[in-house]
Amino acid sequence: MATVTTAAAATSCFFGIPIHNPYPSSGRIQARFGFGTKKPAPPKKAASKPPSDRLVWFPGANPPEWLDGTMIGDRGFDPFGLGKPAEYLQYDLDSLDQNLAKNVAGDVIGVINETAELKPTPFQPYTEVFGLQRFRECELIHGRWAMLGSLGAIAVEALTGVAWQDAGKVELVEGSSYLGQPLPFSLTTLIWIEVLVIGYIEFQRNAELDPEKRLYPGGYFDPLGLASDPEKIDNLKLAEIKHSRLAMVAFLIFGIQAAITGKGPISFIASFNN
Repeated sequence: MATVTTAAAATSCFFGIPIHNPYPSSGRIQARFGFGTKKPAPPKKAASKPPSDRLVWFPGANPPEWLDGTMIGDRGFDPFGLGKPAEYLQYDLDSLDQNLAKNVAGDVIGVINETAELKPTPFQPYTEVFGLQRFRECELIHGRWAMLGSLGAIAVEALTGVAWQDAGKVELVEGSSYLGQPLPFSLTTLIWIEVLVIGYIEFQRNAELDPEKRLYPGGYFDPLGLASDPEKIDNLKLAEIKHSRLAMVAFLIFGIQAAITGKGPISFIASFNN
């Protein structure tokens, strides 16, 4: 009988207990169990009011406390709270005294805040997926692709007269081409080349553990040496993030426009002259 009671208590300790969230205002919270004496959780930091001269995404907007303006291009825009730092409650073990009629549940003994460390894991180097550093990296990468895509959609339609959403249809019928010039590869071969090349580049990029080099690798990606001047590099970073955000909004408009009207950006603007 004692063995059964002990096993049941151990099972209760292993699987945990129903967790009551003592911090209803906190973001994503998970439970962890640990050993040690009980100690009070650190007090919450009071929300700091932004200075009057800080630029925000909307006049009069109050930025969240985790967007304090230290990152370049930070305008305090996080309406869904995705970038809120994750906190993990550390619980003490349940009481395992089999002679008691009721074992006391373990209380909160501390709060663990995840750090933005990078681990040598090429597929997921970030310890915290929903972190500001990773969000900034994703924003830059998506913005750079959006700048290339927006420029390509306008340039291709201007040179060939084919809208960007119809380019794949033309290549399926007439074969692969670039700016009207035929290519010595089939469309299937081009897709495989793209998958292998981009996959290798992404694998190598994720192997980089320096947060600064992950965002701004330099070298071949800065052939003119524009970032060599330390006094101008912050202005260049700010200009890039602004153009990236504008390009993402522009290409979203291109997609909505193509889905509704079936026209490319140039032909859609030209339709206003009719």
